[in-house]
Amino acid sequence: MRSEAGTFVVADRTFDPATGEAAFTYRLGDDAFTERLTLDPALLAGGPAPAALDAALDLVHLVMGTSYYKLAAPGRVTVERPVTAAQAAVAAAAYTHGLGEFAAVNRLPVPHRVEFDLELREPGPPPAPGERGALLPVGGGKDSALALVVIPDGTALAVNPTGAQREVARAAGAPLVEVRRRLDPLLAERTAQGGLNGHVPVTAINSAISTLAAVLGGYDPVVFANERSADEETLTVGGVSVNHQYSKSFAFEQLFAAAAAEVGVGYFSLTRQLSELATVAAVAALPLRTSILSCNRSYTQRHTGGQAEQRWCLHCDKCLFTFLCFAVFLRPAEAVEVFGGNPLDDASLADGFRKLWATEKPFDCVGERAESAAAMAHLAASRSWGDAPVVRALGAEAADAAEVTGATVARFLAPRGAHAVPPRYLEALQRVLAGARSAVA
Repeated sequence: MRSEAGTFVVADRTFDPATGEAAFTYRLGDDAFTERLTLDPALLAGGPAPAALDAALDLVHLVMGTSYYKLAAPGRVTVERPVTAAQAAVAAAAYTHGLGEFAAVNRLPVPHRVEFDLELREPGPPPAPGERGALLPVGGGKDSALALVVIPDGTALAVNPTGAQREVARAAGAPLVEVRRRLDPLLAERTAQGGLNGHVPVTAINSAISTLAAVLGGYDPVVFANERSADEETLTVGGVSVNHQYSKSFAFEQLFAAAAAEVGVGYFSLTRQLSELATVAAVAALPLRTSILSCNRSYTQRHTGGQAEQRWCLHCDKCLFTFLCFAVFLRPAEAVEVFGGNPLDDASLADGFRKLWATEKPFDCVGERAESAAAMAHLAASRSWGDAPVVRALGAEAADAAEVTGATVARFLAPRGAHAVPPRYLEALQRVLAGARSAVA
């Protein structure tokens, strides 16, 4: 059935509990798209409450549609199945703020506005929480590594798992369950034919998939590791904030937690109060620091037929930022052991590092501007790093930028800000962090 012109339709869905395959269909103009998930057999042994399973599938269906909506970004979404107010709030956030970067890059009006045509329903009574413990979505980087160490009895979850995700779970001694996500091939065809393309709220999608996995497998809670830096805007357009990491922000976390609670699953970010530097301080002191990988270019190359072995590219914005943070807590030889090279020795990368504290930050998962400037200024004052070409070139400039806000590395190590971490998980995190507080003289 064709959708009306100028409308994106969240249509029907199916789930086969015998195979663990879920199919989610969308319509845009004359096209119908079906995305498929295949869930790990380890998630299928339980018997979830039917109403909770239905609601979890609805949540995935809503947010995963952003990948197809963006082909035309018509500004109107019709949802064929009734949804709860909490689910509708998640969808509204994902299609508007979650597509803010997409709108800015494609020169669409910012903020991106979407009208929803949907029927609201009351949520059912939430089922009893799962009894199999925490489920921790992992990307393979420092954040998920820290979460696995803080919650050693948790289970790791990887969507379209890579070697990096498997390695960090192995290094932490955590069991790993997997979900396979298959985009409709027609999406790539329509994009190649001129459809709009750009960033979608991946963390929102993975949050919904993780919640579905938790309902099926009897896990509770779902624990992400998104730091407070995710709340800082990437840039502003006409006075409107655009945030590459919106679906990692505390504002989105609160919206999503309300929807997850309706299906009996807790949802929060373990590291919400931490800066990126505080996370790195803890991970740098752990043996598994050599098992992490936070390079988006490596991930993209692997999934587009590029290099078979995943490794740090040491040129992308995320690599440069992550290396900068680790350098604060490691000697050069130790950093090279972790990263396989030293981008601070390459003077041609100075502009890449400088962007980390620029008014318009890179569209990538990097930390706060003041945090990056403080880290570079700290290196400039250190014996180990002060003579590195990039540090010599940028040290004074970074110190000036940090001085504007009084930023220092030490000030970024203390937890602060709002969070929703339950006490027992917060106490476990604090115990791990306590061992890292002496890393900075």
